[in-house]
Formats: sequence, structure tokens, C-alpha cells
Amino acid sequence: MHSLTDKRRPFVVALLMTVVIISVLDKTIFAFAGPQIIDELKLTPAQFGFISSAFFFLYSISGVLVGFLANRMPSRWILSGMALVWMTAQLLAAMSSSFVTLLASRVTLGAGCGPGTAVTQHACFKWYATRERVLPAALIQVAIMLGAIAGALALPRLIEQYGWRTGYVLLAGVGLIWLLLWQLYGREGQHDDTKSSNGDALPTLPYSRLLLNRTFVCITLVAFCSYLPNALLYSWLPTYLQKGLGMTPMQSGYLVFATTLGVIAINLLVSSLAQRAMKRGASIRKAMVVPPLLACLIAAVAYIFMGFTSTSLTVTLGLFLVGSILLNLLSAFGFSIVAHIAPARQRGSMLAIHIALLTTAGMLAPLLVAQAIGWQNGDLVNGFELAIGLFGIALLVFTALGLVLIDPERTRHELNARTTPVGLPTVSVA
Repeated sequence: MHSLTDKRRPFVVALLMTVVIISVLDKTIFAFAGPQIIDELKLTPAQFGFISSAFFFLYSISGVLVGFLANRMPSRWILSGMALVWMTAQLLAAMSSSFVTLLASRVTLGAGCGPGTAVTQHACFKWYATRERVLPAALIQVAIMLGAIAGALALPRLIEQYGWRTGYVLLAGVGLIWLLLWQLYGREGQHDDTKSSNGDALPTLPYSRLLLNRTFVCITLVAFCSYLPNALLYSWLPTYLQKGLGMTPMQSGYLVFATTLGVIAINLLVSSLAQRAMKRGASIRKAMVVPPLLACLIAAVAYIFMGFTSTSLTVTLGLFLVGSILLNLLSAFGFSIVAHIAPARQRGSMLAIHIALLTTAGMLAPLLVAQAIGWQNGDLVNGFELAIGLFGIALLVFTALGLVLIDPERTRHELNARTTPVGLPTVSVA
């Protein structure tokens, strides 16, 4: 049975990576189709902006609610339901003839995509023991980058040649194909760490303890700070590169593409080395905490130099590139850390809460950049770079704090000790 499980899990991870790529395409087609949608439906800039924001109306709420559902329901069926929601939203968008129907499609899609990262990671972790999870978690994150590349390469051409409605229908069809494959070959992971060796369900913990322990608080704060500059990719970054630095859309696209390739490479390399180190006996703190936090420290220093020193354009872009690549090493390790300290029966909800908290930075970052530009009397370049420098300071402070306080093994031991009656053994970590 164990051999069969080992043979099956790479295919299941491939299916999970595929659905992540599809979700990225489902989210980004609206941006590429924007000009055609505005012209055909005669939307005002205010209406288009409102529809764009509508994606996030239920995003975090849905993510947390479905995360709690994932504690009790098989991930296989949750992912199937999410895929159906995505397909419904895409078909609704394809049939849209007014502001209202397009708005409904975006709200529906946001509700369906909100739990995506937490549920796919949770489903993936069911196939691996703790010391095996970093690399598959990184592969799920890499799939996000692959989806961004696929969208940038395929969606504009698809929309230009066949129209935006056809693009939405085709994506719904791709989702249907994935759903059929998932129903045929997708299975729940066999690594059941929700029960003890005698078959009894392991205890759960009060969420006050899980959410307020130092490891969870610190890894979430560091992740929040790391998401601040990442969120600018969908708002101020293209404007900074093109209007501020005078780059062409193609040149700015090359920079984003180079960053994406760098993120993929560093995630695969470092996660592989960390997993190999754990198999050789390295502590989880040394293998899972130190590497991504050291990367965040270097990224923070790069952002601070970018924000508070006068350098050439090449150096400025180089600092931004280095910071953006190193920063994105944290996600997969952070998810693995949260999964390690959470009881298995509460892992889905803890991942969802962690993601919901860190992604709130996406709402804050564009406002902070706008404020910084105001402090610089409307100077786009200096304002953007000042904001990046401030983000770097926050990241530096909380990452240094995290290096001192984040200790997954100690936290898990403390949490287990509080729930294990005297005289009974604690549950060992695989």
C-alpha cells in the first residue's frame, strides 16, 4: 500500500499544480481582456475599477470559511466544488451583457479562488510527512508563477484572435477537463496524522493558543511584510516602471519575467536542499526557518538601499530584482511551518487564517505607495522608492524578530504538552 501511495502522489501533486495554474489564468484573464470589455460593455473607469476590486469582496472571508470546512471534509471534494464555482464564474462572465452580470462573475470567482492556496497546500500535505513537505509546498507555489507566465504568453494572443468571451469559455472548458481528471485520478492523501497509533482522533487545540503562539504570530507578521511589495505587481509596479522610469511595456514585461524565473529557480533549489538536510537529521528550525528568513533579510537590505540611496537605473532595478526574488522564498516554507505547529485536524483552517491575514497587505500596500508619492509632492519615482524602502525597514525588523522567536519544534512541543495528560506520551512528529 505504501509503495502504491508513493507512486500516486507525484501525479496528485501534478494535478494540484495544474489547478493552481488554472486558477491564476481564471483570475488574470480579466486584466488582459479589460480594454475589450470596457469598449463592448461601455463601462466607465469607475465601473471597471469597482468590478476589479469586487474580486476581493469575498476572497478572504471565503478562504477562512472553507479552510474550516477543510478540517472536516475531504480536500478532494472541496477542490471539485471550487472548480465548479470557477467554471460558473467564467461562463457568467462570457455571457455578461451588463455591469451587474460582470460584477456578479467577479464576486463569484473571488469567493471560489479565496480558499485556493490553503486547500491545495492542505491537500498536498496529506500525502507527505512533516520532513517531506517543503519541496511539494514549493512546487505548489511555483505553479502560481507558471500560471502567471502562461497567462502573459497565451491570454493576450487568445483574446486578440478570438475575443474575450471565447477566452472565458475556453478557460471554463480547461477547468472542466481538469475536474474530470481529478475525479478519475485524484485521491485523498494516505498520510493520516489526525489519529493516534491506536486509531483514536488526536485532540484539537483552542484557536487562542494556536493563533497567539510566538511561531504563528511571527511567521505571519514576516509574511505580511513580504507581501507588501509583492502586492504592487497588480497596482503601482507597471506604472512605476513605464511612466516613472520610461520603460516600454515590453521591457517591464521582461523584468517581471526575469523575476518570475528567479523565484521559480530559488524555490526549487532551496526547498530541495532544505528537505535533503532534514532527511539527514537537521532540525526543522535550521532547515525550514533560517533559509527563508535569511533571504528576507537580504531582500530587506536591498529594498532599503533602493529606497534611501541615490543609484543608477541599473543598480536600482538590480536591487528590486534581488529583493523580489529572495522575498518569494518565504511562502512555501511559511505554509510548512504553520502546518507543522497546527494539529492535523485544524491544519486547513490554520493555513486559511494565515493566508487571509498576510494577504491583507494587498489592500494596504497601494494606499501606502499613494501616500508616499504625496509626501514627495507627486513625484512617482521617489514616492514609489520611498515606500519600497519603508517596506524594507518593516521587513528587516520583523524578520530579525522572527529569527529569534520562530521555533516550530519548540512551539509544537509546548502545544502538545498542554493537551497531553500527565503520564501519557506525546505524539511524535514524522
